[in-house]
Amino acid sequence: MRARLTAILLAAAVALPVAAQEPPAQRSLPVVEGVAASDAPWRRAVADHVEAHFRHPGWGARHAERNYLSAHAIARAEGLAVDDDVLFAASYLHDWGGLKPFAVEGAAHEQRSVELAEPFLREAGFPMEKWPGVREAILAHVPAGQPASPEAIVLRDADLIDFLGAEGVARLLAATEDDRADMDQALRWIEGFADSLPGRLTTAEARRLADPRAAYMKAFLVQLRSELPAGSRP
Repeated sequence: MRARLTAILLAAAVALPVAAQEPPAQRSLPVVEGVAASDAPWRRAVADHVEAHFRHPGWGARHAERNYLSAHAIARAEGLAVDDDVLFAASYLHDWGGLKPFAVEGAAHEQRSVELAEPFLREAGFPMEKWPGVREAILAHVPAGQPASPEAIVLRDADLIDFLGAEGVARLLAATEDDRADMDQALRWIEGFADSLPGRLTTAEARRLADPRAAYMKAFLVQLRSELPAGSRP
């Protein structure tokens, strides 16, 4: 079956424009409204590392970039002043410790992310006097986290928001590629996150964003179940 799918995809690719098949150019760093762009070399080192190695469709480079941009949007809506260096580093590196081949069996992924990020950032030239803020934001980004700093608060809210709505459905279904997850697990996650995550958010802006997203997830499950033949499973 995998060989057949590969053949179909390769055949479809023939019809694509030549430009679409060329290797992508180096991605520009995201630009945040109202934040002075920084060309510090450590930022490019972080972005290049994430783009090259964080390949998971749900927890990879695109998720990291969305978290950074969403965290800034939440901070702006809430009137919170955040350190952009701290938020950039924490947003991009927060899930590092949960990705193959970096994860360690039995270790919390946020703790493992901290262990990996500190020496990497030091070597890259990050201003390490700001490391405590990065460390806090990474450790507190999980649903059970207790963020205190503005950077940790908005990163955690952004991370939870990214589990909700159409994006959340897409990410959780993509997680079925992992050895520990299957379709049934993904659907349980979708249902559970829609019920539990909105109540865990800290900021009013994140809660505002969460309500329609959670409603979408619940409607998705209703629609999915309505399409299944009697006695079948998705």
